[in-house]
Amino acid sequence: MFNNLEVCQAVLNALPDATFLKDRQHRLVFLNRKACEVFGKPAVEMLGKTALEDLAAPQVSSILAHDLMVLDTGEPAEFEEQILNHNNETLTFIVRTARIYLQSLPYLLVTLNDISVLRASEAQTRYLAYHDILTGLHNRTALYDQLNHALAPVDEGSNGGLLLLMDLDGFKNINDTYGHPACDFVLCEFARRLQQVAPAGSLVSRMGGDEFALIIREAMSVDAAETLCRDIVQLTHAPFSLLGASPYVTVSVGATFTGQFDITAGELLRKADAALYEAKRLGKNVHCFYSESLDASLTSKRRMEKALALALSSGKHLTCAYQPLIRSSDNKIVGVEALARWWDADMGEISPVQFVPLAEESGLIIPLGKMILRQACRDMRQWEGLSVSVNMSPIQLRDGGFAQMVLSILAEEKFPPERLELELTETAMMNSDANSKQQLALLREQGVRISLDDFGTGYSSLSLLKDIVVDSVKIDRSFVQFVTQLKDTAAIVTAVSNLGVKLNLEVIAEGVETPEQQQFLLDAGCTQMQGFLFSKPLGKEGLARFFASINENKPLTD
Repeated sequence: MFNNLEVCQAVLNALPDATFLKDRQHRLVFLNRKACEVFGKPAVEMLGKTALEDLAAPQVSSILAHDLMVLDTGEPAEFEEQILNHNNETLTFIVRTARIYLQSLPYLLVTLNDISVLRASEAQTRYLAYHDILTGLHNRTALYDQLNHALAPVDEGSNGGLLLLMDLDGFKNINDTYGHPACDFVLCEFARRLQQVAPAGSLVSRMGGDEFALIIREAMSVDAAETLCRDIVQLTHAPFSLLGASPYVTVSVGATFTGQFDITAGELLRKADAALYEAKRLGKNVHCFYSESLDASLTSKRRMEKALALALSSGKHLTCAYQPLIRSSDNKIVGVEALARWWDADMGEISPVQFVPLAEESGLIIPLGKMILRQACRDMRQWEGLSVSVNMSPIQLRDGGFAQMVLSILAEEKFPPERLELELTETAMMNSDANSKQQLALLREQGVRISLDDFGTGYSSLSLLKDIVVDSVKIDRSFVQFVTQLKDTAAIVTAVSNLGVKLNLEVIAEGVETPEQQQFLLDAGCTQMQGFLFSKPLGKEGLARFFASINENKPLTD
């Protein structure tokens, strides 16, 4: 028959976490097998020692302070600590310490839970959130963050720093002639050249596609700025040599100084974009500085805002398009995402990329959001069993009557709450106040589902999924695009999928365009998908035809 000591030893050795006992003098009196592996020494060499000999002084001080607090108060402690192991690897542990009594003497029971892989994944996700995957440059999110810092007051008489927007001319021809690999090569090579001429301390970013940006915070003279712009234009004059090909591309540059008072980051971008548009108009392959004469775009913006307000008041020309949502396991359509569309008699079809930010800036997003939600519920009512997801702006979420507005529309349109899913971005979730969270909780109580949209582009911590109450998470298309090409991206998508499934969340991949991406995402654990591989966004009539084709066993395409 086993004695109690043998049973305890066997149980503790079977634990996955390093576990050990320390006396009041911080000396080890017991270690399990996992603890010996972490310390890299057998138990006989460790017993009677403190295991603090190889640690840096700040770590020793922190650990001893926690130990003394637990011994004196009896309150358990939990903290995170990075430790250099015997293989010179930095490991991150959750250290949990509790006081126990053995034969009336106090001891410390310590467990080390290795979370190194989780922290490494989070660090990689944060990196990807602020960097362009293809070129390694900072991305649009990083640019917006840094642009606000570039608005610091400057000395009187100084032009301030500089904001440059760049666009590669003729880039589409490279794609049409040589294909995507050639495009990727040109983008990476231009990024490398741009970094070489960028002043020290500046931020170089890829905005997306063939658009790049450069922020210089240090004050620059007009002559220095002109020289830099000319140098950037010259970057594309050296050939981009591929195997058996030399694709030709040039660059246009729009520039504006950042030293103006009472100006916002958005206004700076608008001015630089106006200058870039002028450089394109002048024939491309040149640079142009912003001037007041280029401010026609402001007039255009005001015109668009007035037209949008009129469209909302009249109820005309604003419609919804619907992109099907596919269940991964059997390719069955389980819902749609509603997307706003606007056509104007004078301006033609206007992209949501243009009018949605304008609506948020002008306050028109509140009536626009209501109209889209009502139209989506009305259009989808006929297809029982299918859910509809609607994007919501952070501005709508901050409205104190947001939840009541949603529930009222559902009641008026006789649309079941459990068929509605509201999509909010990661950043909106993280920045939501107590009232906003209360609004979301009220909606979930009534059956409305909440989705975390564009995951990976905001706060970007895997642990975020444990801390907020949502029903699904959407993996951003910027990650999906490269899942079959880049190992780091594939690892992040897999990690998010696995964690989401373990938390009983629907994991949705958006922007699926190829069968290879579909298969990878299916293997990774994504439960739902949407993208052009299945269908483009469709109007109500187009959606009806699409469903009819599915019922006739035709392919999932339109």
